[in-house]
Amino acid sequence: MKIRVLLSILLCLFIFIGCSSNKSELTTNLDQVQIERVNDPFEPVNRAIFSFNNVFDRAVLRPISIFYRSIVPEFIRNRITYSLSNLSMPITAVNNLLQGELRKAGVSTSRFLINSTIGLLGFFDPASSLGLESENEDFGQTLSVWGVPSGPYVVLPFLGPSNPRDFTGLLSTSLLDPMYQVGGGSTTDNLRYYRMGTGAVDFRSQNLEIFDDLQNNSIDYYAAVRSFYSQSRESQAANNMEESSFEDENDIFDDFDLDDSYVGPDIEILYD
Repeated sequence: MKIRVLLSILLCLFIFIGCSSNKSELTTNLDQVQIERVNDPFEPVNRAIFSFNNVFDRAVLRPISIFYRSIVPEFIRNRITYSLSNLSMPITAVNNLLQGELRKAGVSTSRFLINSTIGLLGFFDPASSLGLESENEDFGQTLSVWGVPSGPYVVLPFLGPSNPRDFTGLLSTSLLDPMYQVGGGSTTDNLRYYRMGTGAVDFRSQNLEIFDDLQNNSIDYYAAVRSFYSQSRESQAANNMEESSFEDENDIFDDFDLDDSYVGPDIEILYD
């Protein structure tokens, strides 16, 4: 049973191949200096695994994603994307709490409750209409906020780009996720398989052109993916730490409420 669960987690995590779902950040114009900065001591092994993952993607995942996008109407695909995002809100709220972001944890929890009820199990997103916006968080980002170093760059079978910190974070995320505790037996397994299969196909179908463009326009596809992954994760970690610092500063100044009606004593300083 443990082996099956582990394999399920590994396949499920394939959808997090290190590329952010924000397509606007993707670029094929990579700076050589940025590429050289990546800590990649296992490059020969990483390249071999990367080639295997690429073959699997081209032979299996990409064709399925093309077929999925061609036969499933966009409206239905959007509903599936919303539902997957909604299922990730509990673990996002957990990570918000672990990062000390109480306000964001409240927003994530509210989104999940509203979209799971009014939004019909997350297939619709009324929470956004109410101004409740939240970005997905994983435990790898939490470890980064806690100051845990990323370690060397590695490529894992099926998972793709990673590093020791993010891999540990992803495994911890799967263990901390309350959605994996819903029900028991077949209910839990069915939920896991739904998120595993549907999530991978949904993610790949949304990024068909992006990955094709990256591969076709990169002199070194491996180096391009490595650079983009590292920059994306560093950017996410930096944003988290900046937001946490900004919120802490606001909390400090909130303790000092200025009363505009108070002028203060008239003091005259005389200099000899």
